[in-house]
Amino acid sequence: MSKFYTTPITACFFRLMTFCFITSALFNTTYLHAQGSKTTLVSSPDGQIKIKISVANKMLTYAVTYKNTPVILPSVMGLMVNGKTFGRAERLGTAKSYVINQTYTINGVHNTAIDHCNGKKIQIVSSEKPLTLDVRAYNNGVAFKYAIANKGDAVISKDITQFNIPAGTDVWSQSNIQYYEGLYKKKGIAAFKAGELAGPPATLELADSKGYAAITEGGLIDFAGMSLTASGNNGFTANLTGDTKKTGAFDSPWRIIEIGADLNTLVNCDIVTNVSNAPDPILFPQGNLTPWVKPGRSVWSWLAEKQAITLDNMKHFSDLAAELGFEYNLVDEGWGNWKDGERDKWAMMKDLVDYSAKKGVKVWVWKAYPDRNGIPGINTPEKRRDFFKKCKELGIAGLKVDFFDSEAQEIIAFYRDALRDAAKYELMMDFHGANKPTGENRTWPNELTREAIRGLENGAPWAPGNVTLPFTRLLTGPADFTPIHFGNRLGEVTWAHHVATMVVFTSPLMCLGADPQSILDNPCKSIIQQIPPTWDETIVLTQSKIGELALFARRKGTTWFVAGLNGTSDAKSLNIPLSFLKKGRYTLTILKDVPDIQANVTIENSKITAAQSVSINMNKAGGFVMKLEQAGK
Repeated sequence: MSKFYTTPITACFFRLMTFCFITSALFNTTYLHAQGSKTTLVSSPDGQIKIKISVANKMLTYAVTYKNTPVILPSVMGLMVNGKTFGRAERLGTAKSYVINQTYTINGVHNTAIDHCNGKKIQIVSSEKPLTLDVRAYNNGVAFKYAIANKGDAVISKDITQFNIPAGTDVWSQSNIQYYEGLYKKKGIAAFKAGELAGPPATLELADSKGYAAITEGGLIDFAGMSLTASGNNGFTANLTGDTKKTGAFDSPWRIIEIGADLNTLVNCDIVTNVSNAPDPILFPQGNLTPWVKPGRSVWSWLAEKQAITLDNMKHFSDLAAELGFEYNLVDEGWGNWKDGERDKWAMMKDLVDYSAKKGVKVWVWKAYPDRNGIPGINTPEKRRDFFKKCKELGIAGLKVDFFDSEAQEIIAFYRDALRDAAKYELMMDFHGANKPTGENRTWPNELTREAIRGLENGAPWAPGNVTLPFTRLLTGPADFTPIHFGNRLGEVTWAHHVATMVVFTSPLMCLGADPQSILDNPCKSIIQQIPPTWDETIVLTQSKIGELALFARRKGTTWFVAGLNGTSDAKSLNIPLSFLKKGRYTLTILKDVPDIQANVTIENSKITAAQSVSINMNKAGGFVMKLEQAGK
């Protein structure tokens, strides 16, 4: 075999040739970008997800694939600003690529969020209205937003972004776009008629079991919220809640498509918070771990048997919270009318706060956003700050603010302003009658939860919704469902099913609907007392199926809870492997249905290893909760 020998001269020659080749390649790439092109591609770090940006028929478009399977077919992009279409394009201009690879702490389905993506900021060349498109591809979805270099005043009247969906895709959606308490239903994409509404997230089941996706938005700040309007042709178009008014340059919120092979990927997706701003280090020096931001469990009288909002009854509820070991008592609408002789509502509330503090319980109070029943709301900066200041002086821990019923720009701006002002007074927040979460709980960790869900304040049946919500509404953030009831809202589900919702539904303020006395009198009490309000890790088990079965394994510290919800009218038998556990022995406690009996449970204790599995029988509309604690190696 011949050998090639290099001399210093030949080595220098080859280095020079290599340099010239690389320089030529770089020059050609730069030249092509300078000239512009019709197409560019952004791929996820693992290469499985791709978003293709193109110019077709002089319009900006995008398409998304997962493992080469279409998720979003070619769809138009853009905004209507001052009556002009930003999205008409001649070509793609220069593009600046970037990579994000970081983690941050958060209160949600897990304690550490992963923000890892490949991004590209693309100049869109247009003879009419140029813009910059910011695109990101994550290992579990894509996101994009529009940046408009506007001068002067602007009115954004429409978002013309389309989401064209492959034939054969099933869609889970609900139609309430005011306060997002609609019932999620499954429908094939072809069955949607033009004009039908969907309040995000809309969850997609791809044809032939190719995976899942969910359409929503994130980083919504001082902008009209986005819902979806069916095109009648296998797709949706973004639908803004009224006009958005801006002055100067502005960015749109992020349009997000979460994507994954399984439900576990969707549930653990962090894109909604990834595209949202990090918390202000002055207001939240330790982020979501800032000491006054304290997740916890709360008693609540609104759905209780003894629901009267009187000072004496609220003291009684604080007694019950203390007996349960709960951190909070939430006082709902009615306290604003308190008066006892010379004592006004504030003096009486101070009495309750001080009384509760001696029991180790803190108080949350309800407040309406608008003026209501002769009582001023907090819908102006002056009224809001005066109210917050008074709550802080009394020692109130948090506020439940209600009756927004819209996601118009002024409401979205209020969330930001209220959360900022509340943080200055070290007050936590829970929004009701509200729109979907869009990442506020990252930017403002004092937002522990919000409603925007068909919870226990609505009517039964519960089972179908309870096995749908974890894979739809709860994909966007915590939800104040107010789980558990053993009284007149028991519905058709079993006691064990009710308790399991406390594990499956994420809400760092875990406000329970049940009369606290009914919990103290129930054999489920011990398990309920041990379920934490936040989680370090969540795994959706593979048997889960939207609309039929939800199986969650959730860890807090070294303790695991496994919960199951049966959403069908048939009993189910399951075999649950414990492979998610570290090797070793565990103490197992199981709370489960008594066969064919709705209002009773069986509680069993045993020892088990991570190599074993657990067999569970659930009644129709039944459930179970398992607790697993390490018991040695």
